[in-house]
This record gives sequence, structure tokens and C-alpha cells, in this order.
Amino acid sequence: MKALTASLLLLAASFSDSVGDIAPQADAPESVGPFTRLVDPSGCVIEQITAGDNDQYQVQGVSADGRLLHMAFRQKGAPNLDSQGYEMDLRTGKKTDLSDIFTNSGTYSPDGKFIVVAQASDNGKTDIYEYERATGELQTVASHEDWDWLPSYSPDGRFILFNSYRVDGQSDIHVFEKSTRTLRRLTEYSGYDAHAQYSPDGERIIFNRQQGTREDGGYIFDLIVFDVNTGQETQLTDGEYEEGYPAWAPDGHHIVFSSDIDGQDGKLNLYILGPGGEGVSRITKGDWKDSYAFWTRDGEFI
Repeated sequence: MKALTASLLLLAASFSDSVGDIAPQADAPESVGPFTRLVDPSGCVIEQITAGDNDQYQVQGVSADGRLLHMAFRQKGAPNLDSQGYEMDLRTGKKTDLSDIFTNSGTYSPDGKFIVVAQASDNGKTDIYEYERATGELQTVASHEDWDWLPSYSPDGRFILFNSYRVDGQSDIHVFEKSTRTLRRLTEYSGYDAHAQYSPDGERIIFNRQQGTREDGGYIFDLIVFDVNTGQETQLTDGEYEEGYPAWAPDGHHIVFSSDIDGQDGKLNLYILGPGGEGVSRITKGDWKDSYAFWTRDGEFI
């Protein structure tokens, strides 16, 4: 969420079966771990895991065992690329400074041996690197004179998805195969495709696509599913507002995403989309921006 500063939060992953507000609870349940429990205006139970006078963020950063979260922070007013990385133990709240290695938030590989990250480069943009945790080696995955960003792994760890402006200056989804070190462009849409993530079975990729702009200046984004085997695209949403930042549930059917369906440009709340794009459930409510949500791998938290 982002109000005055961006903080990281965990929320319980239960939800209703239709659009609407969840009845608010009078008090938040007692915290069972190191973090403070709150209740969102929608009634959703939230644990706030970071605070402070700086922006703190993650991109699909939880380890496979659910214990570690790879994060980054940026001081208020600092340039976008002037960030520092660290790791948090979600059981204890302990933070480990990794600022000598990372300038951004990264994603753990499924086996926990690697972290893939978009790092600031000498030309003032970002390239994709993979960090081997046992050796401390940082190896280039994709480097280009234009932006590469938002990397994530396939469920088997063989592939790395990421965004890039490297072809004709348009944001497309690309995939890197680790064993052959080959790079392939997956989407060729003339607009903006971003925030790609493999489904748990590795057969599909979900991302958001900018379809246009609104009269009030806001953007129109929809959720798209790409079939890995056939290359076929399926559009899951179709509305005159922003629907983006999607992430699969561990069941491979439900999707958490952000939307400004309330009509407030840039004021995003979290929703759950049911199998096949049917049925939407709202899980947060407020005048802020909730984004980059993802499920823990046991499905217990978002």
C-alpha cells in the first residue's frame, strides 16, 4: 500500500464469492508473530511488516518455504534507482542488510538457491542479474541499452520471465532459458505489456496489458493469459479502468490483482478473480494504492 510511504503488508487469503465489501471486524485478532495486526476498512486482517520514513517494496519476493522475503527500500525523495536491498525473516522480523549486493527487490528461485533481480546499470536503467546465494556470484541474465525489469522464475526454475523495452522501444514480455542461455520474445503487442508470472503448472503466463487511456487521464489495463504451448492469448477482463499487477494463487485458478474500478485514478485496491475470469471478490478498500500482491506458496497469505 502507499499512502505517505509505501509499506509491506500480509493479509489473510480468505475471500467472499462476489464483488462487495467484507463486513468489518471490531478488533484485529491478536498477533501471533512479530508484526502488528490491523483491520482494513473492508474487514480484511492485515499484518504490517514494515514501517518507517521511506518507501519499502517487494516483487514476488517470498522464498519457497515462506520464511524469507527479499525487499528493498528507498529514502524519501531519492531517485528511483537509488535503492538498497535487504532480506526479512517473516517468523522473527529480523532484517539482513544486503545493500552491498542488491539495489532492488528480487525473486527467489523455486529451489531457493538463486535470486533474480533487476539491478541499476551504468546507463541509468536496469538489467537482469541472477545471484547465487551459496557462492555470492552475480551473473548477467539480460543486458541492454534500454530497460529490462520485473524478472520472475518458472515453477521448475528453468526459465526467467522479464519485461524489456529492447525491441522497438515497446514493453514486451521476454523469457530467458538458463540451460541454453537463449532469449525469446513472447509478446509483440504495440502497447505496454508487463508484470508477467508463470502459473503454478508452468503452462500459462499472466500479465497486464494497457489497452488505452480514460477521459480522466487514467489508464485502461486488462489481464491477459498467454498459453506457453500454443502462444494463444486469452483476455480475462474487459473494463474501462485499470486491472493489473496480477499473481496466481497456488491452486493455479484464482488470481489476485489490483484495480481502480471505483473510478479514482491510481487508487488501487486488491481483488480476487475466479477460475476462467469468472467471479470477482474485493479484499481491500481504501484511498491508496495496493499493488504487487502475490500469494505465499501455501496459499495462506497474500
